[in-house]
Amino acid sequence: MAESDIDLILARVLGASEEPSIQQLALYIPNKDKNGKQIKNYDRWVQAAEGILARIGGGATALPPADGTWLNPENGDIVQEKTKIIYTYVYPEKFEENIGLLREFLHRFGRETNQGEVVIEFDGRFYRIRKYDVQ
Repeated sequence: MAESDIDLILARVLGASEEPSIQQLALYIPNKDKNGKQIKNYDRWVQAAEGILARIGGGATALPPADGTWLNPENGDIVQEKTKIIYTYVYPEKFEENIGLLREFLHRFGRETNQGEVVIEFDGRFYRIRKYDVQ
Protein backbone atom coordinates (compact mmCIF):
# COMPACT_ATOMS: atom_id res chain seq x y z
CA MET A 1 0.00 0.00 0.00
CA ALA A 2 1.39 3.42 -0.97
CA GLU A 3 2.07 6.04 1.69
CA SER A 4 -0.57 8.36 0.21
CA ASP A 5 -3.16 5.56 0.50
CA ILE A 6 -2.28 5.10 4.16
CA ASP A 7 -2.61 8.86 4.71
CA LEU A 8 -6.07 8.87 3.13
CA ILE A 9 -7.24 5.87 5.15
CA LEU A 10 -5.89 7.28 8.40
CA ALA A 11 -7.43 10.69 7.66
CA ARG A 12 -10.83 9.03 7.14
CA VAL A 13 -10.53 6.87 10.26
CA LEU A 14 -9.54 9.88 12.38
CA GLY A 15 -12.01 12.23 10.76
CA ALA A 16 -9.24 14.58 9.63
CA SER A 17 -10.35 17.27 7.21
CA GLU A 18 -7.09 17.81 5.34
CA GLU A 19 -4.14 15.96 3.91
CA PRO A 20 -1.34 15.69 6.46
CA SER A 21 1.44 18.22 6.68
CA ILE A 22 4.74 16.39 6.43
CA GLN A 23 7.42 19.08 6.56
CA GLN A 24 8.42 20.45 9.94
CA LEU A 25 10.00 23.87 10.37
CA ALA A 26 11.73 24.58 13.69
CA LEU A 27 13.41 27.72 14.98
CA TYR A 28 15.98 27.61 17.76
CA ILE A 29 15.81 30.78 19.87
CA PRO A 30 18.62 31.01 22.48
CA ASN A 31 18.35 33.29 25.50
CA LYS A 32 21.94 34.56 25.22
CA ASP A 33 24.09 36.31 22.66
CA LYS A 34 27.35 35.00 21.22
CA ASN A 35 29.25 36.31 24.26
CA GLY A 36 26.96 34.75 26.86
CA LYS A 37 24.98 37.89 27.72
CA GLN A 38 21.24 37.57 28.36
CA ILE A 39 19.02 38.74 25.51
CA LYS A 40 16.82 41.68 26.44
CA ASN A 41 13.11 41.29 25.71
CA TYR A 42 13.58 37.56 25.13
CA ASP A 43 9.85 36.78 25.43
CA ARG A 44 9.13 39.31 22.68
CA TRP A 45 11.48 37.43 20.32
CA VAL A 46 9.86 34.09 21.19
CA GLN A 47 6.37 35.52 20.60
CA ALA A 48 7.46 36.99 17.25
CA ALA A 49 8.84 33.61 16.17
CA GLU A 50 5.62 31.88 17.24
CA GLY A 51 3.58 34.39 15.24
CA ILE A 52 5.56 33.81 12.06
CA LEU A 53 5.33 30.04 12.39
CA ALA A 54 1.59 30.30 13.02
CA ARG A 55 1.27 32.11 9.68
CA ILE A 56 3.23 29.31 8.00
CA GLY A 57 1.58 26.30 9.62
CA GLY A 58 -1.62 27.51 11.21
CA GLY A 59 -0.13 27.28 14.70
CA ALA A 60 3.15 26.76 16.51
CA THR A 61 4.43 24.90 19.54
CA ALA A 62 7.22 26.20 21.77
CA LEU A 63 8.99 23.60 23.84
CA PRO A 64 10.30 24.43 27.29
CA PRO A 65 13.83 25.76 27.20
CA ALA A 66 16.43 23.10 26.54
CA ASP A 67 19.97 23.30 27.86
CA GLY A 68 22.15 24.32 24.95
CA THR A 69 25.75 25.08 24.20
CA TRP A 70 27.33 26.99 21.37
CA LEU A 71 31.01 27.21 20.52
CA ASN A 72 32.00 30.76 19.66
CA PRO A 73 34.53 30.35 16.82
CA GLU A 74 35.88 33.88 17.40
CA ASN A 75 37.33 33.12 20.84
CA GLY A 76 36.77 29.39 21.47
CA ASP A 77 34.41 30.03 24.40
CA ILE A 78 31.49 27.70 24.97
CA VAL A 79 28.30 29.61 25.71
CA GLN A 80 25.82 27.85 28.01
CA GLU A 81 22.27 28.92 27.14
CA LYS A 82 18.62 28.02 27.38
CA THR A 83 17.07 27.57 23.95
CA LYS A 84 13.39 27.51 23.02
CA ILE A 85 12.60 25.25 20.10
CA ILE A 86 9.53 26.49 18.28
CA TYR A 87 8.06 24.40 15.50
CA THR A 88 5.21 23.99 13.09
CA TYR A 89 4.22 21.68 10.27
CA VAL A 90 4.03 23.82 7.17
CA TYR A 91 1.37 24.49 4.63
CA PRO A 92 3.57 24.76 1.51
CA GLU A 93 1.69 27.71 0.03
CA LYS A 94 1.77 29.60 3.33
CA PHE A 95 5.50 28.90 3.64
CA GLU A 96 6.09 30.42 0.21
CA GLU A 97 3.91 33.43 1.07
CA ASN A 98 5.80 34.11 4.31
CA ILE A 99 9.40 33.16 3.45
CA GLY A 100 10.38 36.85 3.24
CA LEU A 101 8.88 37.54 6.67
CA LEU A 102 10.77 34.54 8.08
CA ARG A 103 14.06 35.68 6.56
CA GLU A 104 13.58 39.23 7.87
CA PHE A 105 12.92 37.89 11.38
CA LEU A 106 15.91 35.53 11.38
CA HIS A 107 18.34 38.20 10.18
CA ARG A 108 16.93 40.85 12.54
CA PHE A 109 17.17 38.42 15.46
CA GLY A 110 20.78 37.66 14.56
CA ARG A 111 21.71 41.32 14.16
CA GLU A 112 19.82 42.85 17.08
CA THR A 113 20.68 40.15 19.63
CA ASN A 114 24.36 39.79 18.63
CA GLN A 115 24.13 36.13 17.57
CA GLY A 116 27.13 34.30 16.17
CA GLU A 117 24.69 32.25 14.12
CA VAL A 118 20.97 31.73 13.81
CA VAL A 119 19.70 28.27 12.96
CA ILE A 120 16.57 26.70 11.62
CA GLU A 121 15.64 23.13 10.87
CA PHE A 122 13.45 22.35 7.90
CA ASP A 123 12.41 18.94 6.65
CA GLY A 124 15.28 17.20 8.44
CA ARG A 125 17.93 19.69 7.30
CA PHE A 126 19.75 22.15 9.55
CA TYR A 127 20.53 25.63 8.17
CA ARG A 128 23.01 28.08 9.73
CA ILE A 129 22.90 31.83 9.09
CA ARG A 130 26.11 33.63 10.04
CA LYS A 131 25.97 36.82 7.99
CA TYR A 132 22.92 38.99 8.44
CA ASP A 133 21.20 41.33 6.03
CA VAL A 134 21.91 44.97 6.77
CA GLN A 135 18.98 46.98 7.96
